Order: sequence, then C-alpha cells, then structure tokens
Amino acid sequence: MKDKHVFFNPLRMLSPKLDTEAIEIEALYQSPVSESMTLEEGLLVMLSKLIEMTKLLKHSFSKVSDETLTAASDLGNEVHAIEKILTEGLACTLTEPPEICRLVIMFPVHLERMGDFLESIANCCKIRCRDGVPFTDKVVAEVDGMFGALLDIMNNFRDALIRPNKVILEYVVTESNNLDHVCQDLQLSHVERLLSGSTAPRSSSLYLDIIESTQSVNRHVKSMAQEMLTLVTNHRAS
Repeated sequence: MKDKHVFFNPLRMLSPKLDTEAIEIEALYQSPVSESMTLEEGLLVMLSKLIEMTKLLKHSFSKVSDETLTAASDLGNEVHAIEKILTEGLACTLTEPPEICRLVIMFPVHLERMGDFLESIANCCKIRCRDGVPFTDKVVAEVDGMFGALLDIMNNFRDALIRPNKVILEYVVTESNNLDHVCQDLQLSHVERLLSGSTAPRSSSLYLDIIESTQSVNRHVKSMAQEMLTLVTNHRAS
C-alpha cells in the first residue's frame, strides 16, 4: 500500500502514474474506490466523478430515467468514500506554509460538499419524475444552460489540477462569477413569475432548489480555484 501520509505539492497536482494516462482523463470517473489512492490521485478522481455526475443530472432533468439517477447516486457514494479515505490519510507538516496547509486540508471537503449538492439536485429530479411535476420548455432550457456552464467550469478546473495554470484558473474564477450572477438573475425572475401566478408553487420549489444547489457547487469550485490561483501567482512571483 502507498504511504498516504505525505505532503503533496498543489503546484504539481498530477502523479507520474496519471501523467502517463492523461489521454484517458475522461474515463477517470470509472476508477474504483481504493485505500491506496494518493492524495493527488484521489482529488482528481473525485472531481472526475463529480463531472460525470453533473453530466448525468443534466441529462436527467430533461429526460428522467431510473438508470441515470442510480448511476449518479452511485458516483455520489463513491465521492463520499474517497473523501473519507483522503481525510483519514491526510497529513500536513507544521513546516509547510499555512496557506498551503489550508488548501490541502479543504480540497477533499470542498469536493464532498459538491457531491452533497449534486445529490440534492438528483433528489429534485426523482421528485419531478415521481410526482409528474411539469416544467416549461423555458425552465428546461434555463437548467440545461446552467449545467452546461457548470460543466465548463468544472472541466477547466480539472485541467488546472492536472497542469496548474494561471490563465485557466483566472478563467474558472471569471466564469464562476458569471454563473453566480446568472443563478441570481434566474432566481429573481422565477420569484416574479411565482408572485404573478404564472408558475406552480410545487415546480417552483424544485426549480429554486436546483438553482441554489448549482450555485453552491459553483462556489466551491470557485473557492478552490481562487486558493490555487493565489498560490500559483505567488509561486511565479518568487
């Protein structure tokens, strides 16, 4: 078994093993949960599972299927399991700068919380299917657009984990801010529709829950990207 009690360099996230397999990055979500995962491998696999989970939920909102939601749920469970493995094996020596220690400690937590919010979205999809809650084409298009923007942000952040890059991290932060504003605008517009009686309260509660959960996932990605951007910027200046 690999010794997991080692400090890792957030400016060099990818292990040599994953370097040789980078071409298969899109298939990382299929990696089984293993206690032998190094921290950098575990973080990348967690994020890959979250990206695949988001893809499944994007598809599920417009066309709900038990099979798709079950696959998303399984990925969520795997994310929780990996977080526990990484956190239990995490060690950060007192000789390391506090900002790096904070980054190391919080990354698995950020990723697990993203999984929690994606599970909330999955639950909304299940309720919609079970109760036959109707959504207009406009709402379906809005949710599809949110998920598309979130996937772009998550994929670019994964690229930054593989090869820390100031330009990519700045892009992630900028697009995260843009998505946050979009979510706020959608919330306000929908509340206005609810108050005017042009939408049903039942569908509104699900829709607003999905927006808030998407917003929360996005903010966790943004927080990690900002932490990495600060480190990368300081590293380049030193």
